[in-house]
Amino acid sequence: MISRFKINLLLITFICHFIPTTVIAASKHALLIGIQDYSNTSFNSLKGPVNDIKLTADMLRKRFGFSQKNFIILLNNKATHTGIEKAFKTLIKRVNSNDFVYIHYSGHGSQTADLNGDEKKDQTWVSYGARSSNKAHKNNYDVLDDEINAWLAQLYDKTEQVVFVSDSCHSATVSRGFDLTRAIDDDDRSHILGKLTYTRPAIERGIRVGAARDHESAVDFPRKNGQYYGMFTWHWVKNLQQAQAGDTWNHIYKRTYAQVTAKRGVVQQPQMAGKRSQQVLGGGFTPQPPTIPVTRINNNWIKIPAGSLSSVTIGSVYRLYKPQHPNPQRLPRLTITQVKPFASYGKPKGTFQTGDLVTEENHAYHFTPIKVSLEADFPNGKDKSFLQAIKTAFDMKRFPAYRLTNNPSNAELRLHLLRPKRKNGSPIRRAKNDLLPKSFSNQAAELWVLTSEQRLLYENLQMRFANLTKGIDLLQDNLNKLARIRELKTLQSHRGSRKLPVTLQSYILRPDNSCRSKRNCLKLPNGLGWHRKKGPYALSEIETRTLNKDDILTFSLHNRSRRRAYYCYIFNISPNGAISSIFPEPEDMMEYARVNARERLDLIGETGLMVEKGQETVKFIISRYPIDVSLLEQEAFEQRGGNFNLSELLLFAHTVYGNRGRVSLRNDEWATGLATFDVR
Repeated sequence: MISRFKINLLLITFICHFIPTTVIAASKHALLIGIQDYSNTSFNSLKGPVNDIKLTADMLRKRFGFSQKNFIILLNNKATHTGIEKAFKTLIKRVNSNDFVYIHYSGHGSQTADLNGDEKKDQTWVSYGARSSNKAHKNNYDVLDDEINAWLAQLYDKTEQVVFVSDSCHSATVSRGFDLTRAIDDDDRSHILGKLTYTRPAIERGIRVGAARDHESAVDFPRKNGQYYGMFTWHWVKNLQQAQAGDTWNHIYKRTYAQVTAKRGVVQQPQMAGKRSQQVLGGGFTPQPPTIPVTRINNNWIKIPAGSLSSVTIGSVYRLYKPQHPNPQRLPRLTITQVKPFASYGKPKGTFQTGDLVTEENHAYHFTPIKVSLEADFPNGKDKSFLQAIKTAFDMKRFPAYRLTNNPSNAELRLHLLRPKRKNGSPIRRAKNDLLPKSFSNQAAELWVLTSEQRLLYENLQMRFANLTKGIDLLQDNLNKLARIRELKTLQSHRGSRKLPVTLQSYILRPDNSCRSKRNCLKLPNGLGWHRKKGPYALSEIETRTLNKDDILTFSLHNRSRRRAYYCYIFNISPNGAISSIFPEPEDMMEYARVNARERLDLIGETGLMVEKGQETVKFIISRYPIDVSLLEQEAFEQRGGNFNLSELLLFAHTVYGNRGRVSLRNDEWATGLATFDVR
């Protein structure tokens, strides 16, 4: 029930990973709506919604501690248009700051013409009695998504902890192989509330879940006892019942997604948006690794819905995700043996089930190892044990993307152990023009990552080695991040030669308070002030321009195909080593990345990149199918502060990553583009 036009306009002013913490709710509230008996006998009969609501209420009582007074439940003839409206208003009145709110709808979904210009079509809940008469009363019409969003806006003003679930279809498409679908024809009448202006949420909070994509149906299915349930609700509730400490809403969603999409004959892909990292059962936030669900199981192989576009490689090892397990090495593992663009297959060791989550344990790199040298200022003295420990780590394959060389002149990167002394925050040098600072035997050891010319690659790659074990762990983490940047930059398709009909254009928004009310001047939200718009520029043209710090780079997309939709992704590789998704944002539904046939999508004012001093990179991926952007994102290098050396980083980028600025649009399934530019 959430379209592109319902998502907040958000300008990214600093690219980083927002880590929310779960707030323990003061009170709990649930609004549960199930409709399967409609007064209009022309509708498809449903058998699952009432069972869905009973199942959900039972889970909330037993797993989340809800009591009877926490519930507002509407079933069948109680769920008229006015009944649903009254229930939302009662819920809004009850809710206080930081309360936990769970909303679940189970029933028919449909669409009707949009009359107020905020989207292409209004999506609807088909309330009891809707379409049974043409009399001008709201009870004879569906509940508009505009209405639902206005009610949610009032809840979001009070609490961030809102879970909104809609187990209904978003179109009239019928899934093959199932007779009971939650789809009915569009309402061709002009909705009596359609022309009104509705309040949209200023900030969309919490979790928003849909059981199917806009063009798909949600289905009912029978259990062994003969009782019907919504396929999505059944698996969603069961996964919530089995949630463990540390599980996030994203974990629940991925398990449910795998179980629903694994059913043969079902064309239904659940969607989720919101604070995916928020923990289900409350408590403080613990960073969780990216996970991938198991979607198919055979005797000899297991399928996961992530492939080469998500950096999965042959030989990589994935482990069953159980964050509270006392001995993770005893958990089942999966070694990847075949990789396709959107899916991978692996040989299991141990037992897996559909819906299990796996996380990468060892990554196999498929490029020529980067040659690295290792040096020290006191190699036969205080640094001898450090050098030996780092060499041992290389021998133990802790840095699989790198190969240690004894010839520094042949190295692409140089690791150098120093013991600098700082004065006013800056390392002391023997001479002003010395590349490296002077080492003092009484100072703590630091390992610096240098270019082949012995210049510091990044200021935040000066790693303290006071604790040898932690120092090597930090080195491993940072070198792995450098290698993953290389993988993303060099990712491109090599099959075929036909270009995809999707173009990316970029615009530079430059701060300019003198350009008010003039052509190409924009006032941006969040106190960013007036900016002058320059462009459009093709992706390759951006590389010829030098941007200024605090410029904002934003984009537009145009799908010239007459029939085919594509999923489009824009990533940023920042000067501090972080990889972040600019579009869509990680908290958006997967369908938010879809650009329909002939659609022009202007992202100005919705999302953008405020550039930082140094070298920025934009990676553009076009795909026939959606990908999980969280599998490509990474945190910044462990930092000690400061900026990196621009000229030497450019040299490193040429040497290790190859030439800059290619656009590869070669495949009718996926394609990529890349632009690297300087910021002064």
